[in-house]
Amino acid sequence: MTKIRVYHLEDYKIMRDGIKFLLTHDEQIEMVGGGKQAEELFEVLEERKIDVLLLDIYLDRMGDLKTMNGFEICNILREKYPDVKVVAHSVYDDADKVARIMKAGARGFVSKKTGYEELVKAVKTVYAGEKYICEETAKSLKNLNKFLSGIEETLKGKKEFFSKREREILELLAKGYSTREIAETLFITEKTVESHRKNMVDKAKMKNSVELIAFATARGIIKK
Repeated sequence: MTKIRVYHLEDYKIMRDGIKFLLTHDEQIEMVGGGKQAEELFEVLEERKIDVLLLDIYLDRMGDLKTMNGFEICNILREKYPDVKVVAHSVYDDADKVARIMKAGARGFVSKKTGYEELVKAVKTVYAGEKYICEETAKSLKNLNKFLSGIEETLKGKKEFFSKREREILELLAKGYSTREIAETLFITEKTVESHRKNMVDKAKMKNSVELIAFATARGIIKK
């Protein structure tokens, strides 16, 4: 039987040890190593083949590679080691993060809020050439199938970050409309426009409208 060679990149040793203990109970999986720094992974890749990389998105204590995160690691793998299939494993499972890591090259995503069985299923699924999003995360997304099939470029949560009216105002702000012009276009008062704008700035924890528009554009909420 050909085993699936898995490497685990995760900064907490207790997590690496626990996952290794669990995954090695499956006869189809062989753990070929684990580390907390990206440079450890790339050293191993120079010497041996890895089929599936189990990757934490945000790695702390990265030594000389402090700025490198899971997104950047995926980009490097896609360019230099395209045969390595990535399963992202993170507590950050909102639509924005999942879409971003998948677009960076990951083939699967498993929330750390879910169980061991889904992790095994994800490893086997991506090894077989398919994509996989764990059930815990999938149930909070409303356009998963369209995203995975390439019809839509961003993922949308069932609970939208901004309301329909807020998105309408955001789109007009991004086009350079003034408060008065937005009010006239949407048939609402200038006070209502300003109230929505302030609420969105506060909700997104931004400082002003410029940062708010950048925030919304980066997350695919609006297209500038």
